[in-house]
Amino acid sequence: MISPGLFAYIKSQKWFFGVRADASLLFYSSKQDGVRKYVKGMQGIDWAETMLVPVDGQPVRAINVEQAKAFHEVSRKKVLENPQILADRIKENDALWLRIARECEALDQAVKAGDETAACQAFKTVAESYALHGVHFITIFSLGLKLTEAAKTSESEGPLALHDRWRNEVALKEELMGECWYDFLVYMAQRREVASTALDLMRFLSLSEVFAWLDGQALDADALVSSRMQQGFVYLDLHEERGVIDDAAFIAQISARFAAQDAMSDDSAELKGQTAFSNGAVVTGKVAVIKAKEELAEKAKDITGNILVAVQTTPHYIPYLKGVKAIVTDEGGITCHAAIVSREMQIPCVVGTKNATKILKDGDEVEVDAENGIVRLLISV
Repeated sequence: MISPGLFAYIKSQKWFFGVRADASLLFYSSKQDGVRKYVKGMQGIDWAETMLVPVDGQPVRAINVEQAKAFHEVSRKKVLENPQILADRIKENDALWLRIARECEALDQAVKAGDETAACQAFKTVAESYALHGVHFITIFSLGLKLTEAAKTSESEGPLALHDRWRNEVALKEELMGECWYDFLVYMAQRREVASTALDLMRFLSLSEVFAWLDGQALDADALVSSRMQQGFVYLDLHEERGVIDDAAFIAQISARFAAQDAMSDDSAELKGQTAFSNGAVVTGKVAVIKAKEELAEKAKDITGNILVAVQTTPHYIPYLKGVKAIVTDEGGITCHAAIVSREMQIPCVVGTKNATKILKDGDEVEVDAENGIVRLLISV
């Protein structure tokens, strides 16, 4: 039941978009469960309200601006008083991932043995550990952001180096865990005789819904997946409202609200982002647009010697970055993967342009002024 005034409240707040590629409701809700359980005890303040909202048919994170600022201000004070707190959090998270790896191995073994009861219990154990990673992730991100923004000192160099290494590795760790969950859901889909693929179960069911399905409660997984695949969904993690909303009218309202915020003219000749790295030079070149890591191998020749334009980068991109002139991303800030890698590899980089992959096309000629965070379209093909 949607509470009266919910849409009016959402409209009254300022929101910014998080990573658009985080399209798995299962992963997202698992992380948010951990954040709600643990973050105040760890950080002394709640994390910002967040939502998954449909924009152009894809779930996008929307985060409450003012609440995020308050959270980051607490992080700023903590990490400037004691830069070692960042290193301590990272070491805790590294230890957690060693535990998750062991738990995933137990889950794999249960699946291979055909032991449904043991497999379901092992999955729940991994999910609880991953929920704890959710709060680690947001606190490390926030502490790392504030220490990166501050002037570098000898005391901060070690924690920042650990942070950059952690950011490079954590996406791959999550991917390996995701493969374990995928194999488990393939197995359970066969056991429960559902038509939905494991991938769609991960994309369209929340953690609590997957638990209910595994426990044999009255939940039609196929019907939910089919409905959400067609009309989308809204996942709320507000302080007073949590859960998945399937109401078509509400989804349409939310989608229109955030599509308007995301709108940008397709004939825009200039994109504004944030400087991740600049060597002082203005770079010109042709564009190679990569919207997913699966395109990297087939477009490798197009990337070399040109300007890579991507939604975001992950460790999968690293082998393809050595020959690029510059990097431009839709998403990210000064602690995102693209920013870290560009600084390490000395590649001019502008992040957070929002719509570069929509506006620019393969073969377009652009000018990247990384010093000022500007990308100018010179010739459109």
